[in-house]
Amino acid sequence: MTGTAKVEKRNRPPKSCEPCRTRKLKCDRSLPCDSCVRRNKQSICHYASNADRNERRVDKGSSSSVADRLKHLEGLLTIVAQQRDPMASLSISDETLTVGNGSASIVTPASIESRGVDSNNAMPPGLAGHVDSSHWSSILENIKAIRQELPNDSPQDKEQVLSKKSPGVGPEAPGRMSPDLDFGSSKGVSHDGILATLPPRQVCDTLISMFFRWHYTMMPILHPVKFQREYEAFWKAPKTTSTIWIALLFALLSLATGVYEASGMVLPSSVPVPSSKDLSTKTQQCLLLSNYISSTEHAVEVLLLHLVGCSLRSKASDTNLWFLMGRVVQLAISKGYHRDSFRVPNENISAFDGEMRRRVWACIYQLDSLISFQLGFPSMVPSESCDTELPRNLDQNQLHPDITELPPSRPLSENTTILYSIVKASVMAKFKEVVKHTRSPSSPSYETTITLDAEVRQVYANIPDHFKYKPLTNFLTEEASVILTRTTLEILHLKSIIVLHRQHLMHRQDSRSEPSRKACLEAARRLLERQAEMDRVTETGGQLHDMKWMITTLTLSDFTLAAMVICLDLTMTIRLGADYPPSPAAYQEVQGYLAIIQDAHKIWVVAGDLCSEARTVAHALDSTIERVNDFLSASSLPTDSGSWQTLDVESSSSLTNDSLYQINDLDMMDSIDWTFIDNQFQDPSINEIDLDMWLMETAGPL
Repeated sequence: MTGTAKVEKRNRPPKSCEPCRTRKLKCDRSLPCDSCVRRNKQSICHYASNADRNERRVDKGSSSSVADRLKHLEGLLTIVAQQRDPMASLSISDETLTVGNGSASIVTPASIESRGVDSNNAMPPGLAGHVDSSHWSSILENIKAIRQELPNDSPQDKEQVLSKKSPGVGPEAPGRMSPDLDFGSSKGVSHDGILATLPPRQVCDTLISMFFRWHYTMMPILHPVKFQREYEAFWKAPKTTSTIWIALLFALLSLATGVYEASGMVLPSSVPVPSSKDLSTKTQQCLLLSNYISSTEHAVEVLLLHLVGCSLRSKASDTNLWFLMGRVVQLAISKGYHRDSFRVPNENISAFDGEMRRRVWACIYQLDSLISFQLGFPSMVPSESCDTELPRNLDQNQLHPDITELPPSRPLSENTTILYSIVKASVMAKFKEVVKHTRSPSSPSYETTITLDAEVRQVYANIPDHFKYKPLTNFLTEEASVILTRTTLEILHLKSIIVLHRQHLMHRQDSRSEPSRKACLEAARRLLERQAEMDRVTETGGQLHDMKWMITTLTLSDFTLAAMVICLDLTMTIRLGADYPPSPAAYQEVQGYLAIIQDAHKIWVVAGDLCSEARTVAHALDSTIERVNDFLSASSLPTDSGSWQTLDVESSSSLTNDSLYQINDLDMMDSIDWTFIDNQFQDPSINEIDLDMWLMETAGPL
């Protein structure tokens, strides 16, 4: 070999991380190293596999080449982000990284001011939310950090970068707004214009007081002391109050006004009060004006209250509620509410803030479960990615904004304003498991069904005694809110049992399914007994008459489900009994369930004067009652008392081939379309729902 070719030495593994090597700093060889931690550069602390012998000879041109490649990579990631979400507005700079329409946001006060966004909504450091390291926004942050390690660009370079930004990327031009998919556009809306529509303080005081007196136990997502401070500060300087907080105020006013409208109560004010819908519109405008996706501290709470307010004006099966619920879930996750602040420490989330976030997440989890079930859709909360713990059982004097450390949780036997949400969370968690099990694309295991049944019953048995069912007539002096919470917990428990076992109403041939049938019917019977009891105490002059509207709203679908379960089983009994007359015991069972649906029918008929859904249920009950009466009149009781009741369970071998074929054919109807009942009033294309036709088609010809 000839010539003056240079002999390269063997590359050795580097002893320092790349940033320390570049800056010639001492490196302690940790990952991340102490130097990178102090400079808040953990994300770029890494060690090369081999030393670069030529690194020290990189000239300015090479450095510029690397910078250009990084800029090109930033542009590609920006395009990818916009393709995945056309509504996304991405601003890449040293001050901000913002993703619109539900994605994660990292915003600083400087960036907010430069974009003309309400500076009062600036995000406190550390409250941007939890974003996975593989997310493209995190990658962009890493690229930005690497660029900071390179030699500073010349002023000409910076000017060139600004001129090359893609259209639609970065701060929006004045007068240009990205429309919200649900709320429209904030064009023409101003802070002062919003304030001009606010009701007088006397009206606001009344409505806010009503929320904390009536709804706080059900939705304890705001702290009364903290809100009172902010409320007083607002009236002292409304024009300097952040738009997102004003959105919170309008959301509360809309919800409270909706309660008055739904209940028929008259607001004690001589001043005209805007409608709940008008106040809700102002809430939406404030959300848009505040750029709520980038706002923090109040944004999730506002959207959650807005959802509840909309639910008062909508049918429970309105699909729009589910889409709005999805927006709430997305926003909460983007702000990190799904991660517990103890597990993902953040020095800017105080002990108080962390506990309030747990309360908000508990409400979101429960609402999502109920709304998704109501519409026959899967839950939108990814439970496997969430680790937020339940709130602690703390009284108001134990939890306040100035607290530095949370006290230990009080025993569940001690009643507090948050206890209902804690107790309901355990019952709701089992209900969610039941729904997931019964709606699984694969055939649910019956062994799992039995296991879940035991768990559902155990959870309810473990709740504090003062939350368990007690006859309403025995507690005439109790507060209405206590009675209501106790009733809703039992109804949710009974609904879990019905949903878990209802598919087995068709499986009479299988002896294993008989316990499920019995469990389902027993839960339905108890639910209709509660309906009769609630009807008595909510009639004029009754103990809960003022809350009748709320009870009706909360229980309509549950009582419908219970009634249809019993009607379906009775219709199935008639079909089987046409060939095999019932035993005296079975005959007595039919008479017992007939009496139950006759009582329910009277309630639904009265409710039908004001509610079209109630008329639909009353019609199905009336048709079933007529069929059962005809069947009982035509039936002749057998002298052998053991024949029919055990026929499908133990004596199938005594059937003829034709009869066995009929029973097998019946049992092959594995899939009852229960979603028709769960969201029976959803489809706007159906002018008139016929539940009786559903019963007949499900049971088959008589």
